[in-house]
Amino acid sequence: MLGLSLIGCGDLRYAEPEPTASQECAPTSGGEEGTADELSELMAEMIAPRICERVIGSFIGLPGEETHEGPAGGRDPSVGRWWIRRCDAQVHDGRLQVVFGGPGWTWLDRESTGFRVRQYLRFDASASFNASLHIGYDGRTRIASVWLRPQPGVRAVIEPTGLVQAEATSVFSSMLGGLLSMSGESASDRARAQAAAEGSGRLSEKLQAGFTVTYQLDTEQMDFMLGQLPRGVTPERPYEPTGSAWLLNERSTVWPGGIDVLGPVPEDAGQVTLDLELEEGGGALVRRVCAADLHAWLEAAWAGQAPQALDGATVATLGEAHAPQRLALSAMTCPTLLVVTTQEGARVPATARYRVTSAEVPVRTQVEGATTPSPATTSPGASSAARSFRLQIRSLVIEAEDAEGDDWDVVGGDPDPYVVVTSVREGRELHRTPIIDDSREPRYDQWLPSAVPVSALPIRLVVYDDDVGGDEVVGVAIIEASHVGATNADLTLELGARGAGARRTGVVRIRIQPER
Repeated sequence: MLGLSLIGCGDLRYAEPEPTASQECAPTSGGEEGTADELSELMAEMIAPRICERVIGSFIGLPGEETHEGPAGGRDPSVGRWWIRRCDAQVHDGRLQVVFGGPGWTWLDRESTGFRVRQYLRFDASASFNASLHIGYDGRTRIASVWLRPQPGVRAVIEPTGLVQAEATSVFSSMLGGLLSMSGESASDRARAQAAAEGSGRLSEKLQAGFTVTYQLDTEQMDFMLGQLPRGVTPERPYEPTGSAWLLNERSTVWPGGIDVLGPVPEDAGQVTLDLELEEGGGALVRRVCAADLHAWLEAAWAGQAPQALDGATVATLGEAHAPQRLALSAMTCPTLLVVTTQEGARVPATARYRVTSAEVPVRTQVEGATTPSPATTSPGASSAARSFRLQIRSLVIEAEDAEGDDWDVVGGDPDPYVVVTSVREGRELHRTPIIDDSREPRYDQWLPSAVPVSALPIRLVVYDDDVGGDEVVGVAIIEASHVGATNADLTLELGARGAGARRTGVVRIRIQPER
């Protein structure tokens, strides 16, 4: 489609061509609006028969609460997937009419009127819209853009299909839950209805923003994302461009007990290279399975049957943060998917990035294991007099309420905190304090078992609240290079909840003793 559109206007360049009486293709090479109506209608006729054959069976990543606008949105992790199982695409009055739907799952963390839902939500979703197609080309970047612009009135419906469990976050809401049950309604029923309404609204809003497909002529890289990107701009991705095209380039977060699906990678891709890296949280396992096998497994699970064990080789184990791996995966005789799950016993979510490319560059073949990271350099700002330092976690003071203004425990009790100390630069855990039950002012007075080199800075301190249903992050503090001076220092660092504009949740007191 792109080739035909570009060839129709000859050799498109950024400079405006000399005007002639017969020239009719100028709109394709300039302006943010893209093509004229005639070419838009032609593109709709060409693409309509091919949409469903490309979309059916795909797993569309669903964003979480904290997302970026514009190209930066391509770096956001997916927290769930929409499995497209139904599709119909036609052209009417020069407009593309698309209807698609299917089941899916997403992580839901919501609190309202004293009840909290924190679980994976299973759903069935459908969407329909009418849209026009437009094309533009930027000769400076040699990037072609195709915009799909929906007309007002996008329709989207999300219907939860699994159990929605709402838990009371206070004694009052527990009593309210009992009253709701007596009236024939439950907090979980209300949560289910709210999830359906909010989910449908968010999906409609996302789809109304349209789509952008980009094609980089120099690398032959095609990409796609929701929203309208400017002409000549491609989505940003977790892995930076290397000069060759990738087949997959995504980031995702998986909570304990959850699953993520990436792909498919076509069978004609042959041998491929898989780059992957755990960026934060607990460990994860990555398996490669044939798409048909996973489809059958998911269909059985959605039908309420007990599916058999999913076949597929484990190709990678992600156990250490910021330890990149590069694997050479042999060719398969079927379209394949990468299935990501947390490790057994995991209590915190795992966030990782993945890239699949054609195996053009020789790499070390392995099933699992990390490549050796490049040596770290001394962090700027650290005292030249100190090569390492001793770190003591002294105590915490935690606010009476969490970042949302609620009690830490369901019944109004205090948190059960512990501190995890990691090197951001080296991506490894340095220390973990014991759990102290029911305390907002725990005292640890624990020295890390060994000196910390300044090259390991910055250091992240994450305070967790130990909980049966999954450990919750109380707050995060960072030890910067500027904190390590030439003399001993007692510091008080603020704990901040994650997310832009989040409130302070407490402080952590530490002691630093530089060593020369």
